[in-house]
Amino acid sequence: MASEKMERVTRDKPCPVCGKPDWCLAAPDGSAAICARVKEGAFKKCGDAGYLHILTDRHNGHNRHRCGAKWRHTLTVAHEQSGRTPDLGQLSARYQSQLMSERLHALACSLGVSVKSLQRLGVGWDGSGYTFPMSDASGKVIGIRRRFPNGGKASVKGSRTGLFVPLDLAGSGPLLLCEGPTDTTAALDLAFDAIGRPNCNSVIKMTVEAAKDRTEIVIVSDNDPAGRTGAEKLAGTLALHCPSVKIVMPPSGVKDLRQWFNVGLTSEALREIIAGTPTIRLTVEFSRTDSAKGGRP
Repeated sequence: MASEKMERVTRDKPCPVCGKPDWCLAAPDGSAAICARVKEGAFKKCGDAGYLHILTDRHNGHNRHRCGAKWRHTLTVAHEQSGRTPDLGQLSARYQSQLMSERLHALACSLGVSVKSLQRLGVGWDGSGYTFPMSDASGKVIGIRRRFPNGGKASVKGSRTGLFVPLDLAGSGPLLLCEGPTDTTAALDLAFDAIGRPNCNSVIKMTVEAAKDRTEIVIVSDNDPAGRTGAEKLAGTLALHCPSVKIVMPPSGVKDLRQWFNVGLTSEALREIIAGTPTIRLTVEFSRTDSAKGGRP
């Protein structure tokens, strides 16, 4: 279907694919749309205009996207107008129930991780992006991270920054602290207990609270200066509470743990690396006050 036969979306008639009020085009009869944002599920790419989505169900003639997009648009506007924070735990559960098996397997394939590990992190689908719940140290959902098919990231309105905590942690052995939900899924696939931070510099206090009862902590840093600096900052705080804290980082040319896993890292190899990595040692310096200067040392 040519783009000239379609109409530009508006706030009153948002895109039936992504739910947004701009950039996209939609057929007047609701049979198709060219979405500028969402590639997944598209029939083909229409140049710079975006991705063509055929919306009419071939089996029953119903529009497969319209209701979902309308609900997403209404929900977003309601949050903006009321200013009230939604029940993010319930919302995350709803998103999990909306994630179809085909879409889940597509995400697992694109990331190079298992479906099981993604499910342990509570992955869902909100109609235009994948969702991952963020929890506080007690396990309460306080935010939802969105990951779009094009790799973009955002958070559901009303979210607070939290941790990506999987279900059914073993509670023994090393606990890996990773950056982001997808590195955490790689750690789970490597048969480690793991918790994810949103980025290398955030929620230090919350991370310490969640990890302080573990005897061995391994911070898996991204292979860049910011990742290393953030890991060292977290390690300095964790070392006050945990008997063993270590930092490991992927080898040269490998960006992060997921990429490391995708190029062949095994559980046995990572355990050997951890065993050979020195524990972070705290250095405490004492200085004499001015009143003590000149006295006996």
